[in-house]
Amino acid sequence: MNKYRIPDVLTRWELGDPCVEACLKESAERPVYLIKADSGRYVLKGYSCDMPEETIRSNVQAHLFLGNEKGLAPAICRTKAGEAYISEQGYWFYLMEYVEGRQMEETPEDEFRLGQAARELHALQGYGNRTPFTQSKQRYYEWFRDRDFAKEFDAILDAIPDFEKLDQCFVHTDMGPHNAMLDKEGRVVFVDLDDSGIGSRYLDLGWPFIMQFVDFNHDTEEMNYRFDLAENFLKGYYGEAGVSREEYDLLFYGAEQMHISYMQTYGPYAVDSLWKILNYGIEQKEILWNMVRPKY
Repeated sequence: MNKYRIPDVLTRWELGDPCVEACLKESAERPVYLIKADSGRYVLKGYSCDMPEETIRSNVQAHLFLGNEKGLAPAICRTKAGEAYISEQGYWFYLMEYVEGRQMEETPEDEFRLGQAARELHALQGYGNRTPFTQSKQRYYEWFRDRDFAKEFDAILDAIPDFEKLDQCFVHTDMGPHNAMLDKEGRVVFVDLDDSGIGSRYLDLGWPFIMQFVDFNHDTEEMNYRFDLAENFLKGYYGEAGVSREEYDLLFYGAEQMHISYMQTYGPYAVDSLWKILNYGIEQKEILWNMVRPKY
């Protein structure tokens, strides 16, 4: 997308003297621009019209609920005609308020804040649209038939419960410091709501426990586990009462399934490393439990 055509797009909104301040993401499929206007700064997010309108509508509806209604995400800015998103120059576009603050970081303090915000997110009521993210594990059984670890992989899948039958609430599906801001008032604001909607909170909670908290060195393939981050995230979410064994087992199963869901994302040459990361993460489960279990 040529940024010099963006001013034509911006005429659809009531903005005074808008201009492109920066290109935040250069992508033919999903460009993102920082917009400056007399009234402040905004983020313009685009998607190729090859993407179904249903996908854009789902994303925008999540922003309207979590941002405009609840203040936990950037608010959508409606056009002069009252539209939440538009089609222009072969792209879907929507405009959001820019969050003044800082990107959250992988520190114990920020993980505690993120855990608290996740608890608040999961307690929200009044949203009815399901997440576009597939919660069923069945499709994964066909992925690695030609790999030496296929039997062990199936055993891991067999143990994972059917999350569609467990707690359903508003979920983010990719919850981590990379997708959260700390605004000037010190409040956590979630960004990148592409797969947000009603889904399993155990998949949402589980995402970081292998995907993020396993620190993998791509050069040496050495691994270590960020117990400090995991502990603080759990403290933020569960508070002084701590996590029960049943809850802990479910969120760790969620961690396994979320990691598995990414095992084809980086191409066939990354699969063996991701398999090692999965097993290493599972090995840390009981060690972490002994650190966080309630001391009754």
